[in-house]
Amino acid sequence: MSAHLNSKVTGLLNKFRSGEISPAEFQELKSGINGISDSELKEMMYSEWDRYCNYEPLPDEKIEELYSSLHITGKETKPRFTLSRYWIQIAASLLFIIAGSLTVLTYMQNQTINTLAEQNVVIRSGDYGKSLVTLPDGTIVHLNAKSSLTYSQDFGREDRKVKLSGEGFFEVKKDTEKKFTVGTGYMDVTVLGTKFNVYAYEDKDMVEMSLVEGNVNITTERPPYRSINVKPNEKVIYNKNTGELIHERTNNRMETAWMTKELVFRSEPLKNVFDCLSRKFAVTFNVNDEKLLNDIYTGTFEDENIESIMRVLKIHYKFNYKNEDCMITINTRK
Repeated sequence: MSAHLNSKVTGLLNKFRSGEISPAEFQELKSGINGISDSELKEMMYSEWDRYCNYEPLPDEKIEELYSSLHITGKETKPRFTLSRYWIQIAASLLFIIAGSLTVLTYMQNQTINTLAEQNVVIRSGDYGKSLVTLPDGTIVHLNAKSSLTYSQDFGREDRKVKLSGEGFFEVKKDTEKKFTVGTGYMDVTVLGTKFNVYAYEDKDMVEMSLVEGNVNITTERPPYRSINVKPNEKVIYNKNTGELIHERTNNRMETAWMTKELVFRSEPLKNVFDCLSRKFAVTFNVNDEKLLNDIYTGTFEDENIESIMRVLKIHYKFNYKNEDCMITINTRK
């Protein structure tokens, strides 16, 4: 064996002892030892034994137990050269050291895996516009402005769970073995594979799920606990203040309008128009005129800019408005 190989094997043994060896290095160590001659192996064992001179000789029972735990048969334990009982004890001691190092290595690797699994991936959209997210399982999520999606590093290994803050439209990849769950802090949306919209901004008083395709199950996370099965063109609204859960029909047009560039309103109360704009642009409207809110509006907006839309409505209704920190305050002119 060359001096380089001898140094390499010795270095790998040291890594074994400290528990820092990687799986690839472990395979390299085994290959290196298999290439060592009997005399060289004997010399190396002498050296290793000197490092552990305080170890007591192992009894026969311990040696047998050690070989058994390492799945080594009687034939495999026969040395490649004649060893005295003293040398057998040395070899067994070295095996004991290596086995202990492997235990430490396995523990450290498991701890690393668990640590990574506990870490979360957080995807945030900007203050304006939409973001498109493709999850590891192929599920597609459209995130509205000021929204975030959180999932664990090991998403899809045992389950498919995400947490939504804001608004998102989900196109869930079907998997009959693993259900897909969207948590909002107030209600869970559980599906196998379907399309639905979830509205769950933290600063709003309600959480809403509207179903476009398939079937979903809604379960409240706070008392009074309820569970509802929802069908297409239905939606569920959860009131954060009262815990009330409303289940009603919808055409999904209002709920998913934020995903389209063109906004079309046909004989809609202005209150509904403001609600739609609020969801699309993540703004809040403050209007003190009930008469204005009840007025019926018909029109189409193709601009993605809330200011452009507000200027059109201002001219049409002759009101004044102020937009500060995403709060739009409307005052009707006298």
